[in-house]
Amino acid sequence: MYIKNVHKLKSMKKAQVNQVREHLAKYIADAEKGEEIIITKHGKPVARLAPVKKENPKFPDLKEHRESLTVRGKSLSKTVTESRKKERY
Repeated sequence: MYIKNVHKLKSMKKAQVNQVREHLAKYIADAEKGEEIIITKHGKPVARLAPVKKENPKFPDLKEHRESLTVRGKSLSKTVTESRKKERY
């Protein structure tokens, strides 16, 4: 398995698998603070422990799409209102 951006590994915190196993809470706390930890096995990177990115989902702007729609015939609200009146009487 190959970790992307291996050249950035020098600036990241590294820890051996057995260290992470013994002190997992400490490494999770570091990740919560924003640190990325590269987990190594026999000196080779095998995994990355990183904080979860909290991003708000980006919704597309539908203003142009809404403006391009044209209504033919009666509006839906009028159609529903008329249908309900017919059912009642």
